[in-house]
Amino acid sequence: MLSKTEIFEDIVHILKNDYAGFQEKAALNKPETISITDDMSDIDFLQAVQRYIYAFNDGHLSFTSHQVKQPYRGFQVRRFENALYVTKVFGEERLQVGDKIIAINDESIEEAAARYSIYLQSNVLERQLWKNVLPFAETITFIRNNETATITLSDYERPAYIPEYSYKQLDDNTAYIKLTDFSQGEPIQRMVAENELALNELSTIIFDVRVNNGGNDMFYFPLVSYTIDHTVSTAELGEPDEHMYTNYTARNCDLWIQSLSDYLTQPLDDETRSILEQEIEKYKTNYNIGFQQINDNFQYTFEPKGKVQQVFILTDITCGSSGETFVKNLRLSPKVQIIGRGTMGILDYFNKTTKNYGDFELHYSISKLNEKYYKNDTGEIPDIHIPWTPQHLIEDVDLQYVLNLLHQRV
Repeated sequence: MLSKTEIFEDIVHILKNDYAGFQEKAALNKPETISITDDMSDIDFLQAVQRYIYAFNDGHLSFTSHQVKQPYRGFQVRRFENALYVTKVFGEERLQVGDKIIAINDESIEEAAARYSIYLQSNVLERQLWKNVLPFAETITFIRNNETATITLSDYERPAYIPEYSYKQLDDNTAYIKLTDFSQGEPIQRMVAENELALNELSTIIFDVRVNNGGNDMFYFPLVSYTIDHTVSTAELGEPDEHMYTNYTARNCDLWIQSLSDYLTQPLDDETRSILEQEIEKYKTNYNIGFQQINDNFQYTFEPKGKVQQVFILTDITCGSSGETFVKNLRLSPKVQIIGRGTMGILDYFNKTTKNYGDFELHYSISKLNEKYYKNDTGEIPDIHIPWTPQHLIEDVDLQYVLNLLHQRV
């Protein structure tokens, strides 16, 4: 097993040689500012490497551990103006959804934002990632019903992630479909099959990907046919000069082949399985040849289905990776309208792979877009931007906007 200094040296080497974004982000690479020793604690090591990683400002680049637990404070927050609002509670029973946090460790939210700016990943208030800051919070001061209180925070068990692929018929003509990731093909295929008769008769679909943790683009393909009105191939998705590039180093090819092979262990239809197998062969063919423009060796054709006339996609900053390509690709159809807030903005660098170090893991991208199409701090911009406010904690403002729009069109 590698020592902590050896792991850090290897990470620096990977970012310089294997990471797809290093050329553009070389000026942000400052390993000399990070002090690593073999006798430092695991949590100090984890957080030190994360400080190094956060400087690259790439949502697909991270350093994590399944064994070393960072403090989890038992709640989630979102910023509005100069306060943080509790959006969910997972254990911290002294807090309620809607509580207004005005200080962290006796610093105002503005002061805390300045201190932890590298962790927030954005200067746009509604896009700031305060989940990266809460582990450093020892105390918070909050307001509820015009009364102010300060509490010392505790550490809680992080809740398990439970994916959701749900279909809800809102009326005879409208369906609401919630998808929290595209990591599994079979549940989505099953959802489509179980509701195929209804899908074929709909006039409106509302997709909710406001929380979508990404996965594999191919797993949302069964949904695309209900959003188009003519035959479309994968070659038509994107602009003519929207080229993509992969860094085919030996390490990257080995890791990505393993990732694709892991997908093949899932229940898959024959077409999806064939595409994955072709991808594996592509990486074997291009083994260790360095950066190359991606030339897909397969074409997937979407045939229109059903009678859908309008599609709404609800988005937010917590929609990332393949969730963003879902938005990016579907919005090419004139039927589609995007409602909400910009997505995570992590498509500049993609095809995330993982280097395992035992107790720790480095996650990084091996492919990138043409720089002309980078959207790091905007994500996929909605057609109708609905700013996040505390009112979202009282009602589903975004969904209600769409329902009101549908009512007006009747």
